[in-house]
Amino acid sequence: MNNKDAVLEILEASYEAGGRGIELIPAGKVGEAAKVMAETHDDFIITGSTFPGPDPLIYELANLDAKLIFAHGMVSDKKDENLEKLIDEIESMGIIPGIAAHNPVSTLEYAFENLPSVKAFLIPFNAQGMFMGDQTKLEKIVDSHKNYNFIGMKTLAAGNLDPNQAFDYISQHKICCVSIGMVTIEEAKVSTEIALKFLQTS
Repeated sequence: MNNKDAVLEILEASYEAGGRGIELIPAGKVGEAAKVMAETHDDFIITGSTFPGPDPLIYELANLDAKLIFAHGMVSDKKDENLEKLIDEIESMGIIPGIAAHNPVSTLEYAFENLPSVKAFLIPFNAQGMFMGDQTKLEKIVDSHKNYNFIGMKTLAAGNLDPNQAFDYISQHKICCVSIGMVTIEEAKVSTEIALKFLQTS
């Protein structure tokens, strides 16, 4: 995370396998590497999540030309006025606001009712149901809300799932894309190729 060149190598490997973007939290050297990718690849898209500390670092993400910024799960899951202020601030900068959720069912239900400008959600979604809470209920929410975009995270269940099994499950639901944790070049290549194999045919 703190080695720009190493992060850049992973992003390049994912790009060569078909990956066209990154979802990042502004920490370490990840943002610097993502900026290089965006400057050298016209179709590379940066999205991000706010920093969970007192300063959400929205301006750092805006300076990377992030197209979509998710309110971090530590803020969104509290479902209070701080979340609403954060969404308003993101939207006021001309950036698409989104919500990341660690407790997805209750947070999604709150957002549907109280935050009409939010149409994009970053949620844990995997075949084991890990981090999903009520897996069946979350699946029904995702599949029935046609006017919203759902991005899957934790799709490999913290490394417990084979990528083929993981992305076959994802392809059976209304998940429009996935954010995959990658720490090696080989992992970037394999995970990206397998994810695209299932998601592009679903």
